[in-house]
Amino acid sequence: MSTISTAHSDAARINGAKSQGPITPEGKARSSQNARTHGLTASRIVFLTPEEQEEYDTLLRDYTTRHLPKTPEELDVFNMLLHAAWRLRNLTVAEAQLYAKAGGDPLLSEDPEIEKRATLLQRYRSETERAYHRHLNQLKSLQNNRLYQEQFSKLLPADAPALADAAAFTKRTQHLLKRDLDETIKQAANEAKSFNSQLKDLFSMFAKQPK
Repeated sequence: MSTISTAHSDAARINGAKSQGPITPEGKARSSQNARTHGLTASRIVFLTPEEQEEYDTLLRDYTTRHLPKTPEELDVFNMLLHAAWRLRNLTVAEAQLYAKAGGDPLLSEDPEIEKRATLLQRYRSETERAYHRHLNQLKSLQNNRLYQEQFSKLLPADAPALADAAAFTKRTQHLLKRDLDETIKQAANEAKSFNSQLKDLFSMFAKQPK
C-alpha cells in the first residue's frame, strides 16, 4: 500500500474512532432514518431496536414453520425469501412514516425531498416484491423437486443428481411407459385378431370335411 493510501486509511480510522455519532435528538432521529433507508437495500439485516429483533424472530419462526426448508439449497433460497419479506416490512413502515410527514400521498407532495423519497421507496418496493416472488417460486420448485424424488424414487436412476428435474424425468418416464404399454396392447390385439382368424379358418376347414 502506498504512503498516501496508508495515511488516508489511518486518518479515516482515527476520525471514525473520534466520532461518537449524533448527539442531539434531531441528529439521532436523522441517523435512525438514514439507517432505515440504507437498510432497505442492505445485504445484511440491521435491527434498530429490540422490538425489531423480536419482530424478525417472529417472522423467522413463522416462515420456518410454514416452509420447512431442508436441503442446503432450500435454506439458501429460504434466507433470501426471508430477507425480502423483512425488507417489505421495513418499506411499509417507511412509507407510513413518509405518508404522515407529507400529510397525505407523498407522491403528490409539493416538497421535492418528500416526493423524491416517495419515488425511491416505490422503486425499492417494486424491486423487493419481484425478488420476494422470485425466491418464493425458486423455493417452491426446489421443494416440489425434492417431493418428486422422495415419492418416485423407484422411477429415478440411482445416480440421479440431487437437483435434477425429477418431475420432468418422471413425466417423461411415465410417457415412455404409457407408449410401451400402448404398443404392447396394440400388438396383443393384433395377435389375438390373427389367432381368431386362424381358429375361424380351422373350424371352417373341419366343417367342410365329409362326415
